[in-house]
Amino acid sequence: MANRENGRGRLLCLLEILQKETDAAHGLSTQDLISRLDEAGFPVNRKTLYDDIRALEDSSIPVEKTSGKVPKYYIEDRDFEPEELMILIDAVESAGFMTEKKKAAIIKKLKSQTSSGYASELNEQIHYIGRHHSSNNDFIYTVGAIRHAMTKKHPVTFQYIDYEFGKGEVLKHDGMKYILHPLALTWNNGFYYCIGTRPEQSPEGEKDKLRNFRIDRMKKVEVDEKTPLAKPPKGFNVAKYMEESFNMYGTEPVTVQIRFKKSLLTQFYDRFEQSVTVFEDPKDKDYLQANVTVHVAPTFFSWVFQYNGGFSIVGPKGVKEKYEEHIRNALDVQN
Repeated sequence: MANRENGRGRLLCLLEILQKETDAAHGLSTQDLISRLDEAGFPVNRKTLYDDIRALEDSSIPVEKTSGKVPKYYIEDRDFEPEELMILIDAVESAGFMTEKKKAAIIKKLKSQTSSGYASELNEQIHYIGRHHSSNNDFIYTVGAIRHAMTKKHPVTFQYIDYEFGKGEVLKHDGMKYILHPLALTWNNGFYYCIGTRPEQSPEGEKDKLRNFRIDRMKKVEVDEKTPLAKPPKGFNVAKYMEESFNMYGTEPVTVQIRFKKSLLTQFYDRFEQSVTVFEDPKDKDYLQANVTVHVAPTFFSWVFQYNGGFSIVGPKGVKEKYEEHIRNALDVQN
C-alpha cells in the first residue's frame, strides 16, 4: 500500500514538474527529472522514471520528447497558448476598475497556466496599455451583486463616489442611496459600467431614461429582493447606447491646457486619471485648470462643448483655433 501511495505521489509530482517547468523550448533531460524528483522527496532510477512517463502518456497526458543524444521531455499542449495569455494579461493591465494589487494577483494566476519559461517571456513582452487605476478593490463583489440582481430580476441600491477639490473622494449627495434597475454591464475605455433605469428616483417622463454608473465608484451595492426589476425601455439596444454615450478618441495625443468649474471636478475625473495635477485658476477661485493629454478630434471637442462653457480650452493656440473652427463648422458660420 505504501509503495502504491508513493507511486501516485511521484506521478503527480512528475506531472507538476513537467507542467510548470517545461515547454517546447524548455525541456528537461532524464537526469534533470531524476534530480527534480529527488529534491521533492521521490528518489527514482531511470527505469522507474521511464515507466512513470509511459504511465502519464497512457493517461492521455501529452508528454513529448526531443530528438538527439540527450533527449529532453516536455509538455507543450495546454489550455491556453502563450499568445492567448498575452491578450488576457493585456486586458487585465488595461482594466482601470482594478487596483494594482488585484491586477498583480490575477496576472500571477494567468501566468501559472503556462510554463515558467513562457511566463518569464510574458513578463518581458506585456506593456501597460490603460490610463486609470481604481482605488476600490470591491469591484468583483459589486459585479457579482449586479449580475445576481439581473439574474433574479431585482434592482440594486448603492452609494456613489464623487470628487471635490480639496477633499478628494466623497459620497455623492451626502451618501444618498441610489436605486438602479440594471439592464446591462459594459466595459469601455478600461472601466466597467452598469446601464439601467431609475424609475423610483426620476421625474415623470424620465422614468425610462437610461443612465450609466461606473462600477468602481459604486459603494455598498445590495440587491433589493423585495422589488421586481423594471422592464427595459422600448427598443433598448446596448451597442447603440454605447455608441451614443461614450466617446472614442482618434489622432495622435497632445498636451492641452483646459479650464473648468470646480463643480465639474467629478466629470473631469471621469475622463482623466486622478494623478493629473489640478490647480486653481489664478484669475477666478471658482475655476480649476489642468494640463491633460488628449487626442484632438471632434469627439474631444464634443466632450468639452457638452458642458455649456463649464470646460474651455486655454491652449495651445493651435488647438483653440481648431476648436473654434469646429464650432464655426457646426454653426455653418463662414470666416
